[in-house]
Amino acid sequence: MAFWGDYHTHTTYSRKGDKLHAKGSVLQNAQTAARRGLKELAITDHGFTHVYGVEGADAFARLKADCAEAEKLTGVKIYAGLENNLDPRCGKSADVTPFIACPQDILSELQIVQGGYHAFIGAPTLAKNVRFWSRNVIFKFLPKRKIKEYNTQAYKRMIDEYPIDFIGHLNRGIIADAVEVAKYAHERGVYIELNGRHKSLTDAEIKQMAACGVEFICNSDAHNADDVGKMTLGEKYIKDCGVPYELIANWERLPDFRSANFKAARAEKNKADGGAGATEDSHVND
Repeated sequence: MAFWGDYHTHTTYSRKGDKLHAKGSVLQNAQTAARRGLKELAITDHGFTHVYGVEGADAFARLKADCAEAEKLTGVKIYAGLENNLDPRCGKSADVTPFIACPQDILSELQIVQGGYHAFIGAPTLAKNVRFWSRNVIFKFLPKRKIKEYNTQAYKRMIDEYPIDFIGHLNRGIIADAVEVAKYAHERGVYIELNGRHKSLTDAEIKQMAACGVEFICNSDAHNADDVGKMTLGEKYIKDCGVPYELIANWERLPDFRSANFKAARAEKNKADGGAGATEDSHVND
């Protein structure tokens, strides 16, 4: 019994100049994935506007080429993606787009599309970003405020306006109605991540989501090649909250992500493998 894929990992492409945010190359991540018996892997380094993000279109082109080469060398299907940043202001203003600085030409190149909020990204100045973040932290412990409604709407707009495959660490650093967002996502074929590094959802929220049939995906959020495929925290959520394994999209099966580029990339891999697909025998994790 095992996880078949890890769809949220970082490499040395997450950086600021010479300062690295993650350790391990694309190939090293892929080698770890192969060693742990994973069938699929996604490289989702931080988006362009993150302090430690992929440094532009040329860097992303190199990342994508590295993914293709690592796939040939390891036999693991590798998807090139980005961890795109949600602009929470879009929940209040129709004039603000949900994704921050992800050009259409880059979006069309992503083989897997992750969306989620990162603190201090969105507002035009650092002071306004700090103010937004602090209000979210404070209001988490106070009665419902408009900011929660706006943030919930922001997540919904992101789902509607972009081909999101899964939402990463929902409600980390931001407060929205997580259960409402998860149900909305499920109705549209979007998975909710159980993150391997951060617990952003409460047990009560996870239980409510599972009761509604919401499907989850466990990812490592590895920032080190040795952590690829490690789902210890995700498995703890599953056991503590009594989530049925049939609601875990990458447990003993491959997730059916909705984005067109993902579907095309998997179809190409299956054709190269002679039609092999999600019904193959499980690999065993180490």
